[in-house]
Amino acid sequence: MGKAVQAAEPVKDGFLLDNQMYRSGQVAAVGCSLPTARLANKQAMIRYASAFVACLDRAWGPVITRAGFDFVRPSAVYSSPAGTQTDCAVMDKEYYGLYCSSNHGIYFNWPEYIVEGASQEDTRASVQWLIAHEYGHHVQELTGILDQYHERYSSARGPAQQADKSRSEMQAHCFAAAFFGANRETLRIRGERLDHNGHPGYDRHADDSANFDRWLRQAFKARGPSGCNTWAAPAGSVTGV
Repeated sequence: MGKAVQAAEPVKDGFLLDNQMYRSGQVAAVGCSLPTARLANKQAMIRYASAFVACLDRAWGPVITRAGFDFVRPSAVYSSPAGTQTDCAVMDKEYYGLYCSSNHGIYFNWPEYIVEGASQEDTRASVQWLIAHEYGHHVQELTGILDQYHERYSSARGPAQQADKSRSEMQAHCFAAAFFGANRETLRIRGERLDHNGHPGYDRHADDSANFDRWLRQAFKARGPSGCNTWAAPAGSVTGV
């Protein structure tokens, strides 16, 4: 029991806890020009996701630079159906996307987003959430957060390891929400779009959904990463991812 309590304490590592990123201001509001073709095949999915990444680049680039880090765009959005070998891992059938720090690539399991009966509005919202989340890991990579997390994760065990994983994933979700908050007008986002029900990559845990909603609404309102320091929070406040 003692170890479990200890694991719930905030972590103290510099890049995680006191990153200049948290003080770098709001994400830029940019005009996102996205394809309107029906998302019904590989070409349309990758084209749409790539255009959305370009929008994220313009929004996050100034924030990264103000924080004192070099901004580098993701290498590409790669088509990665289940079973695909990426530069980091095999795309599991339960994954909908992943970010690979070794090549700054975003891997997209797009077939999972072709759902019979789903509206195009819901499909686009789901793709946007996934790509914005994976881009959140790219932001972590550029600001030193991801490297320090990987170091901690490889040396941690049990509850401490799970707590760090939850912090990393919740922060990526939080960064996504900050972007959507800053770009709510051009993307026509209303409060209900913060609901994650349309995002198939998210495994909802009913008991912890309040944590998820709190972090996202906090970032959406702040329109920037100031509300996303999950590493300074107790482990119990970041469960739910």
